[in-house]
Amino acid sequence: MLFRSALLALEKSFTGQQAVSLSYVGQAGRSLLRQEGISQPNADFSGAFLLTLNNSRSNYHSLQLQFRRPLSSRLQALFNYTWSHSLDNASNDVVQAISSTVISAERDYAPSDFDVRHSLSAALTLTIPAAGRNAAVKSLTKDWLLESVVVARSGFPFNLTVPTAQLSGTNPRPDVVMGQPVWIGLTNAPGGKTVNPAAFTAPAPGQQGTEGRNDIRGFGLTQVDLSIERKFRITDKLNLHFRADAFNLLNHPNFANPLGFYLGPSDTTFL
Repeated sequence: MLFRSALLALEKSFTGQQAVSLSYVGQAGRSLLRQEGISQPNADFSGAFLLTLNNSRSNYHSLQLQFRRPLSSRLQALFNYTWSHSLDNASNDVVQAISSTVISAERDYAPSDFDVRHSLSAALTLTIPAAGRNAAVKSLTKDWLLESVVVARSGFPFNLTVPTAQLSGTNPRPDVVMGQPVWIGLTNAPGGKTVNPAAFTAPAPGQQGTEGRNDIRGFGLTQVDLSIERKFRITDKLNLHFRADAFNLLNHPNFANPLGFYLGPSDTTFL
């Protein structure tokens, strides 16, 4: 296995301790492990023979932008955005064992299972000033801290399979029906949409469908977390911290990708 990496970064500082950085990060992998299957190569094997070869490759490119600045003595902020693209023909060492005569390593070169095209994260920290001039009120309201983390990213890719068909011991992908949208609205489906079953059809027996590997972009993720903290000074060297955390503060639903089983032109059970 062979890996090559590249990194190029530029950073500019401004007044007020603020800074912007722009980075390119890339990596190329060659001769990576990929498992293939040979269906009963001779009479000594009752099933498929699994063959691990070094015929997989990967490429990763990303552009990373970061802005950081203490906006004031009480408020600090950090912002990160990454555009990236990860491509390979095997995202892990253990994949469905399909013969290269059926699905070549080159044909399956597509977005990685973990490919995220857009990723954004931000963090804010706010020190809350004590309220009023009354000693009791100031004692109750001082040393409070608010922290928030915001995360948003695009979805992971996936493709459909036809569980009712067999291809060298595994399930093939369906054929694509041209002119049909991949996603359609469905009010009772998670996220309000489903993969359009009319956009696909079962392939001919013993054939791999025309749908490409990981050609459908799945559901993204958005989450806002909030924490509140109070520091109680007991001695000069001893403090007591009270902290409460709220994860997914806005109760925003985040869905995993569907199983992607194609069962027919009108069946959305697993889509």
